[in-house]
Amino acid sequence: MTFLYMVEYKLVGDAYVPIGVWCVGKSGGLDVEVRMLPGHAEEQEEADWVINRLVESGVERVGREFLEHHQETLSPYRGMRSEIVETDRYPTREALFADLLKQIREGKIR
Repeated sequence: MTFLYMVEYKLVGDAYVPIGVWCVGKSGGLDVEVRMLPGHAEEQEEADWVINRLVESGVERVGREFLEHHQETLSPYRGMRSEIVETDRYPTREALFADLLKQIREGKIR
C-alpha cells in the first residue's frame, strides 16, 4: 500500500524531539490516523480532535493537502512536523506505525 506520513516533534528545552506520526493512506474512505508515543496524551487528544472534526464534517477523503495544512498549524514554540514522505514500503498502516514508532523510541528518527 502507499502511504503519506510525517513525524511530529515537540519542543523540549531547545530541541525538537520526535513524539508521533501522522499517516494518510490512499484507499477509499477517510484513511487518516495519528499516533503518539505513550506519555503524550495532550498531543494525541489534539490529533484525535482534528480527525473527529473531519468525521463530524462528513469529509470522506483527505490527501497530501491535509498533511501540508497541519504542517503549518503547529507553533514552532510548541513543536514542528517533518516533511511529508510517500512510501509503499509497508503492507499495512499498522506495520508503518509499528516501524516508525519503534524507530522513534530507539532514537533512529531524530
